[in-house]
Amino acid sequence: MNIPSFIKNSLLLKVTSANTLLVLVRMLFSLISQKALAILIGAEGIALVGNLKNIVKFFEQFSVLGTTNGLIKYISEHKEDKKQLNNLFSTAFVFAAIATLVSFIILFFFSTTLSEVVFGTNQEYTYIFKVLSFIIPFMGINAILYSLLNGLSAYKLYSKLTLSTIIISTFFIIFLTLKLGVKGSLLAISIIPIIYFLNFIIFFRKSYKTYINFKSISFSLGFKNQLLSYSFMTVIVVLFINITDIAIRNLIENKVGLSDAGYWTAMTSISKTYMQFSAAIFPLYILPRYAKITNTFDFRKEVKKIYKMLLPLVVVGMLLVFFLRDLIIELLYTNEFLVIESFFIWQLLGDLTKFIALIISYQFLAKTQMAYFVITELISVLLFYYFSVYFLNIYGTEGIVIAHFVRYVLYLFIVLYILRHNFIGKNRVF
Repeated sequence: MNIPSFIKNSLLLKVTSANTLLVLVRMLFSLISQKALAILIGAEGIALVGNLKNIVKFFEQFSVLGTTNGLIKYISEHKEDKKQLNNLFSTAFVFAAIATLVSFIILFFFSTTLSEVVFGTNQEYTYIFKVLSFIIPFMGINAILYSLLNGLSAYKLYSKLTLSTIIISTFFIIFLTLKLGVKGSLLAISIIPIIYFLNFIIFFRKSYKTYINFKSISFSLGFKNQLLSYSFMTVIVVLFINITDIAIRNLIENKVGLSDAGYWTAMTSISKTYMQFSAAIFPLYILPRYAKITNTFDFRKEVKKIYKMLLPLVVVGMLLVFFLRDLIIELLYTNEFLVIESFFIWQLLGDLTKFIALIISYQFLAKTQMAYFVITELISVLLFYYFSVYFLNIYGTEGIVIAHFVRYVLYLFIVLYILRHNFIGKNRVF
């Protein structure tokens, strides 16, 4: 196979190249928004924004009862079968309706309690949770359409949609922050799902109608059992991940100060920006591809191909981030944030280990091995919190990023042990 033909025909390369442009644009607009937030609301405000983002992330998954990965898997498998797709989407919309009702009750009627837990007793942001209670339906629809995009591996549409949303959201956050300060930042983040929804309608309108026939959608639970195998466990994992992040910010605030909680949030924001390179590849390529693989020989071959193609790019990118860390801090934030320079080495090592581990652990989702998925994720979260408490007492806030690295080294070994038969021994059928 010659190189031009390989490049032309490789879906992984196509997704990667499209995603590279997406990451570059995301980094540019992240620079703009993070710089604006650093100047306008400072480290303490960024810590509060980080807590709200964790709440939003949880409800984005809960809006379809945690079935996003299941939807991607079954859309990929049944994209040519309109009857099966209709049953699948009918089930998904029923789940979204249930999630909307439950979420509204929690967010609207317990808004005061949530505000105290998430933002502290000295902060009054009850209204944010009431606003979110009306946004959940948009999150549910977004999750279903997002799953359709990924199940079809529609990377070009995904790029257009994401680019548009990033640009609009950035200016929306800056505008409201200029007008209302921290309250404006929190309000903007709460409303962003509506921007996603409108962009789905604009960019994806013709395509989703090909697969979702709304006239045929009914109160049907034909895929209930298949999706529920993803549901409860995924919700628990996402809940623990986001609660742990909030708990660690509160831990830093109590032990060191709210500003330091903001410094750690700033470091994680930088991490999430460059890790977006891989974020789209997992659902757009790896999950649908693994779902179709039926034996360990093909799995090994696919993992080797992914590592060979992506790992050098990731390593080079992370080396650039490390050597340009001072410039990145100055561009993204203010001099107040220069203290996070020492965080980079541990954050990057942790993220590299995480990337290596996720490429193989996505097999749990592809083969509906949800017990393994939940156990490994919960162990990872608990390790992170335990080591955060331990290292915070020794190294201060830098100890949190050290905990991040240690956690993923142990996570990688656990995943390798569970999947050892996929890599060692004779060829086996899944």
